[in-house]
Amino acid sequence: MRAVAPAELTEDGLVAAIADAIGTPPRRLRVGIGDDAAAWQPDAHHLELITTDMLVDGVHFRSASADAAALGHKALAKSLSDIAAMAGRPLLAIVALGVTHAIDEMWVRSFYRGMAGLAGKSRCSIAGGDIVRAPALTIAVTVVGDVRRTSMRTRSGAKGGDLVAVTGPLGLGAVGLRAVDAGDEKLSPRAANWYLKPQPRLAEGAFLGSRRAVHALMDISDGVSTDLARMARASHVDATVSGDSLYVHPEVAAMTAACGLDTEHVVLSGGDDYELLVAIDPRAYAHVASAFERRFGRPLSVIGRFEIGDGAVWIEHSGRREPLAPTGYDHLKS
Repeated sequence: MRAVAPAELTEDGLVAAIADAIGTPPRRLRVGIGDDAAAWQPDAHHLELITTDMLVDGVHFRSASADAAALGHKALAKSLSDIAAMAGRPLLAIVALGVTHAIDEMWVRSFYRGMAGLAGKSRCSIAGGDIVRAPALTIAVTVVGDVRRTSMRTRSGAKGGDLVAVTGPLGLGAVGLRAVDAGDEKLSPRAANWYLKPQPRLAEGAFLGSRRAVHALMDISDGVSTDLARMARASHVDATVSGDSLYVHPEVAAMTAACGLDTEHVVLSGGDDYELLVAIDPRAYAHVASAFERRFGRPLSVIGRFEIGDGAVWIEHSGRREPLAPTGYDHLKS
């Protein structure tokens, strides 16, 4: 029996396949996939937001082992997390793909269905993008969103005396990557799932942005040791992490012990957390944290405090303080 060669991948055919995978666009998207640009109706009472992220095969993921649908989900989740950090809501996503000859239509359909699933839950329309041939599979996602003027928070609003809080456990993404690399997601199932399909904290960001006591927000994608340093520098304050009170998720504890890793280092610098870093007035913390836990079913955990300063970051154990180096992920280090 003669083998049938796969159909040649063409730009027009792939655009049509993507449009089919995404489905009918919502009414606010006036012009979507297939034209020269997307058109939508903005809300005049909000500030508009835009963010972009890139993923490159061999650097941010491994296409040989990556599930296409999970990769589509994660590619969008990274940019949605940036919108969450501004207390915003996503509106539109534009996706640019650099595809290799190993990518076929079935892969692309699966990738976009995974992305469309998260887009639907997040009320974000995939409005189009661009496709080119590339030496390595490359994914670039741009998300447009908006935010109420009174709700927007940035990383530069932290004040001396504020508490440093996080919206969920840290280190799950890092140990999840270990499990995935080991080829056995059962080693750490929740962590592996979090690494593969993180959930952007959009509802949490909107909730926190509506509280006046919350002075600054930022998403934690490169490890809290690195991202806290960025917030401290932007806000012109110092930050001290309380090493004695860091919460360690059981899967993080188990996986780091099994692999002989420093648990505290993984929690502080592992990356791929996609939780939110919060600067909050200590006088209002108990009230905000109580409301947060009632709504989201998990604590708003304090990990330290901000102090008057110039951007230094410290870690404290039993009253002894030493500098905390920003040892999280750096996109330009080899």
